[in-house]
Amino acid sequence: MLKRLLTYTIMPTLALIASIAQAQPMLEKSFSAGPADQFVVPQLAKRQLRLADIQGLLDSLATSKWVKRQVIGQSFEGLPVYRLSVGSGDTVVLMWSQMHGDESTATAALFDLLLRVEQDDAWRSAWIDQLTVHIIPMVNPDGAERAQRENAQGIDVNRDAQALQSPEARLLRQQAELLKPDFAFNLHDQNDYYAVGRSAYPATISVLAPAFDVTKSVNASRQRAMQVIAQLMTIMDTYLPEHTGRYNDSYEWRAFGDLFSAFGISTILLESGAYFNDPERQVARALNRALLGQALLDLASRAYENADVERYWQIPLNRNNGFHDLLVDGVTVSDNSQSYQLDIAIRRSKDRHRGMIESVGDQSTVNAFQRFNAAGFDYRMGRAYAIPATGLSLQHADYQQLLQQGYSHFIGAAEQLQINTSWPVVINPKYPPGARPQADQNASFLLAKGSAITHAVLQGQLFTLTEASR
Repeated sequence: MLKRLLTYTIMPTLALIASIAQAQPMLEKSFSAGPADQFVVPQLAKRQLRLADIQGLLDSLATSKWVKRQVIGQSFEGLPVYRLSVGSGDTVVLMWSQMHGDESTATAALFDLLLRVEQDDAWRSAWIDQLTVHIIPMVNPDGAERAQRENAQGIDVNRDAQALQSPEARLLRQQAELLKPDFAFNLHDQNDYYAVGRSAYPATISVLAPAFDVTKSVNASRQRAMQVIAQLMTIMDTYLPEHTGRYNDSYEWRAFGDLFSAFGISTILLESGAYFNDPERQVARALNRALLGQALLDLASRAYENADVERYWQIPLNRNNGFHDLLVDGVTVSDNSQSYQLDIAIRRSKDRHRGMIESVGDQSTVNAFQRFNAAGFDYRMGRAYAIPATGLSLQHADYQQLLQQGYSHFIGAAEQLQINTSWPVVINPKYPPGARPQADQNASFLLAKGSAITHAVLQGQLFTLTEASR
């Protein structure tokens, strides 16, 4: 059983304190997700999950007293798709995650929820006779294997609810038609850069009760979904206020949330987003397990029926492009005889290995997870250091010295460079910054104060060149 394989643990890392970068217009916040923090599957604490990461957990459920495990189909490449079922009540709930293969946060939270099923007798007994809960933890295992949104055919499964050109979409629709759920929880990840309305807070959770027609009508089933979300806002208001956004409810007839809403299923979209100093999204994971755990109680007790739907509409719309990873404010750029100040907004790739300049100029309305006041600093484009044909063993101290001498990247045979530093090393960049920083250039450049180069931005990360740590 799951409880035999896993360790009952309280995850201390979820007693997080937001470390706010300089000039960030907000207060520090402590974070915990309450009782749900007692049930955490420790080996799933990473951003990308593949089938192999959860297979042992799935196998352990074969003998569970509470959870029924079933293979309900296969992916395009023949990987199994599992359904896990709990409870015997008349109200049917369907939850699914990772229909986009690179969106793993809720998958981990679902296994946390199943651990709680195994171990929390009081919580489980409060709903197990009222609800039948079906969980598909990984709809798109082929995409998960590739860490990509689409399935192996290159199809976005969440735009295939009507055409059904992918086996994963056919499978999910079959399950909805077979199980006839009263409530559905559609679990996703959004990109890091959503903000809550016009605020300086990232949307760590975003929600939506999707429309079922182009006029965005509200019928009884959609209103129930809104009330469920409104009731769940008590969790967000308690544990992480001001970090919930609401998606625009424009109708997308190809998407499963909109389709299921049209079927009369009360559908709740939960999207996991970013939080400060949390690249593995463990804060959003904790909120997911708290929200889903409370949702089961609310559905069983019908507490959502007393929720005011106006609370749903009060959730600010989330704003895309509201955040960047790094913002360098007010740096001086000198080009020939001209000199001017500008801001440089930078984003890093999802795997955090690359950084690109997103935009330059006035970024006063933009928020960032890290902000550096570069007033009085000069931008330096950095020179290329040629890797010797005989090879180079790059020690950390030597790397710092090269950066201070004005070298920002290496050119030549990458295999001849032995890297012995934890800082990013830029080799043969396709779009190195020039004398004037521009959008879509590699975010690797130098900052100088007077004649001394004091800081380096390497693949979108800011480093102080006098740091002794590696």
